[in-house]
Amino acid sequence: MKYKPIYWIISKPFVGKYLKKHFDKKSIKTIFKNAKAEYKRLLSRADDIGSDNPMASNLYFALVIVSFLTANRDKITAEMLAEMIESTFNSRFLKKLMPLDLNREKDILFMKHRMLRASKWAAKHKNEHPETWEINFDDNLHKDGSYYYFTKCPIAKFFKDNDMQDLTHMLCEIDYLAIKLAKGKLIRNCTLANGDAMCDFWIVGDKVKNPR
Repeated sequence: MKYKPIYWIISKPFVGKYLKKHFDKKSIKTIFKNAKAEYKRLLSRADDIGSDNPMASNLYFALVIVSFLTANRDKITAEMLAEMIESTFNSRFLKKLMPLDLNREKDILFMKHRMLRASKWAAKHKNEHPETWEINFDDNLHKDGSYYYFTKCPIAKFFKDNDMQDLTHMLCEIDYLAIKLAKGKLIRNCTLANGDAMCDFWIVGDKVKNPR
């Protein structure tokens, strides 16, 4: 994958805020230096899914996140990385920045249209970028919210190809945190990381008591 500094730049202040609670300035500088080099290395090993892919940010951010662990295993543990991810999604800044409220029908539709756009992009570029997400929809399965599922995920594939499956579940948890940030709830039964045939996403507003 082509290196894009924007994802590193966006992530840096959130990671830095967490690291300041655990390390001195010298250690933080070393952690960032190691992670940035590792991020570029991981990108060089990733399948090219297209840097202009509407879903590309998911892979970029996933590799930024894990680079802090894989480049600094003498300092960063998997537990610390999970804490870092959770603290980021629970930050007041992101909560204020989030424009979506998935209790509103228009925002559920916005999310669905965004996934439809990504699916159309994948279909159009399947010869150039065959390893991108394969997105499927079933509008008849549920009355509430939005439902879709992946039968191919380049993030899960990357971690499997690079013998890093133990970290995949941590990244799957980001789906729950991101949807919660948008005042939604993710109901999921299957993930590719667990060896299932798909990753399913049934998304409803967090005020829906008995989703149907």
